[in-house]
Amino acid sequence: MKVLVTGAKGFVGKNLISNLKLDKNIEIYQYDLDSTEAELNEYTKKCDFVYHLAGVNRPKNPNEFMNGNFGFTSILLDKLKENNNKCPIMISSSIQAELDNEYGKSKKAEEELIFKYGKENNVKTYVFRFPNLFGKWCKPNYNSVIATWCYNIANDLDIVVNDESKKLTLAYIDDVCNELLKCLQDKAFKKNNFCYVTTTYTKTLGEIANLIKSFKYDSKSIMVPSTGDLFTKKLYTTYLSYIPLNKMVVDLTEHRDDRGVFCELVRTRKCGQFSISTTNPHIYRGGHYHNTKIERFIVVKGKAKIQFEHIIDHNKVEFEVSGDKLQFVTIPAGYQHSINNIGNDELILFIWANELFDPNIPDTYSMED
Repeated sequence: MKVLVTGAKGFVGKNLISNLKLDKNIEIYQYDLDSTEAELNEYTKKCDFVYHLAGVNRPKNPNEFMNGNFGFTSILLDKLKENNNKCPIMISSSIQAELDNEYGKSKKAEEELIFKYGKENNVKTYVFRFPNLFGKWCKPNYNSVIATWCYNIANDLDIVVNDESKKLTLAYIDDVCNELLKCLQDKAFKKNNFCYVTTTYTKTLGEIANLIKSFKYDSKSIMVPSTGDLFTKKLYTTYLSYIPLNKMVVDLTEHRDDRGVFCELVRTRKCGQFSISTTNPHIYRGGHYHNTKIERFIVVKGKAKIQFEHIIDHNKVEFEVSGDKLQFVTIPAGYQHSINNIGNDELILFIWANELFDPNIPDTYSMED
């Protein structure tokens, strides 16, 4: 299949093309502002599907809305007709097509044009009315408040929130691309002749701003946001794409002594924390128990003996585990436990705990206390 993408260097275009490239059976024709009329003519001769994403949404002169949206769409459709190409075409419109502003009017005219073209030429059309979009590669200080705020906060710049209560309907770029790809199999979600992204979020500007600001705070530590919430996960991924690459390396706090090293890796608000521990040969660690805290040990290198002892009836059990066969051992509450490096090499252990360590409430005791 040969697919033409107009607006190939734009936010949606770049993300869509990166997805299309995953299918080696698709040949992609990329058209943008620096492309030539000859290229457009050649592409519209050969293409089997058109993703028409090119358009104007932030011109210097409002008159450019109609020329850039309705005008170029007319040119594109004329080229397809000249080349007798009746391939399906998708166009990107906006929920603003229902509003009485210059941008909305240009998108409405574009919609009417494509519907007329499809009916007169017996061509399948997919008219997507997009809400506000966000995700990686979106240009800041242009037409996306999320891109601007993520960029500014990640780069230590101030943001302005004029109306914290104002609500936005939002769609994440990967959800957009997944819906666009369905057009190739004629499976896009349609309602009243229009296509829509099926996964959207409605949030206030205040909610969005506060969440992005919290990412800035978390990036200074090993705390990460609750990615179990889908909107938070997608917004956090977006935010990270605006952090300068030279800030992607963060020093961790090491607790190093003769036994080895202990270091917390990741903290979460809802799912506990992850840590790493190294133990030198023939060294014993532990000898304590917890009342509520649960831990899970995974030896990734070396050989260890893990021992349990019930703090009331003193029933004992032990396990030998090694990096040769990855297993996890769960440490139940109420059992004093220890780990002994019984090998000749350094022992490396990953640890998950179901709660964050709080030095004021450590929940760590010894039967000898």
